[in-house]
Amino acid sequence: MKELDIVYTENYLKYDLGEDNPISKDKTMVFLQKLEEQGKIDYRLIEPEKAQENDLLLVHTPSYLSELKRLAASNPEADPDTPVNSGMLEGGLYIVGGTILTLNLAIQDRRVVNLIGGMHHAGSYKASGFCIYNDHAIAIRKLQKEGRINKAAVYDLDVHAGQGTQQIFYSDPSVMTVSIHQDPFTIYPGTGFESQKGEGKGVGTNINVTLSPGTREDVYLQALDSVLERTRNFGADVSILVLGVDTFKGDFLGGLSLEEGSFEKIGERFRDFDKLAVLFGGGYSRKIPDLWMAFLEGYIGRK
Repeated sequence: MKELDIVYTENYLKYDLGEDNPISKDKTMVFLQKLEEQGKIDYRLIEPEKAQENDLLLVHTPSYLSELKRLAASNPEADPDTPVNSGMLEGGLYIVGGTILTLNLAIQDRRVVNLIGGMHHAGSYKASGFCIYNDHAIAIRKLQKEGRINKAAVYDLDVHAGQGTQQIFYSDPSVMTVSIHQDPFTIYPGTGFESQKGEGKGVGTNINVTLSPGTREDVYLQALDSVLERTRNFGADVSILVLGVDTFKGDFLGGLSLEEGSFEKIGERFRDFDKLAVLFGGGYSRKIPDLWMAFLEGYIGRK
């Protein structure tokens, strides 16, 4: 069993969306306590450095970044559900830096998880859905620019479609984007339809799989198995798993019905992946630490 690298810094907690936001403030601390107390997985904690503005510019437009700074100074919302403040800009830079580090470790064949990442609603010029920087898109572009990878695959298992990631890579044949999510007619962000398959040279490299509200484990895993088989021969140099756990039946922002044990089975399906960067993404129930543990028990195994 390989040791697990966990990328995390308390600076992530500066990414604070406010008291009324449904994102748990203590999920990372509770998870790390469980990991230590249960002793089921060998791991090491690694602190990332901040990303730089030049990294952000690999994906986001200069005018958008300037607007974020302007908004942060006056504390309004960039989007109806996405406030912007100076702490979020700072914390966001650490999250992006963490995902860059996670991909760098993944291409060295490390088993690695970033405890906060997968900000898939952020587009190149727009904040959305609690996300201001698209960390995994930035990390992919950085590694491509440095010549360390050519092709990447993103497997997004959040209950919501990652419309920002889709927008960024929609015409790019070097990045395969796969999103399995609840029917966008029934949930935010109202896009991510199966008919959206990419454009230009990117046609066929954007895959959306939509599921009806109430979908249970058997149908979900069938969909996942099918899409993994369809993308097996893409030839990615690195794969990114955006693990949203808001597909859990107790999540109040989602409508799918996965069980806690479903996440162990998802982990098992990614166990044999080479060069996989795991990003712990969305989730809004008190069970998040347990769901993360279940995934890792499937992905890493137990002592």
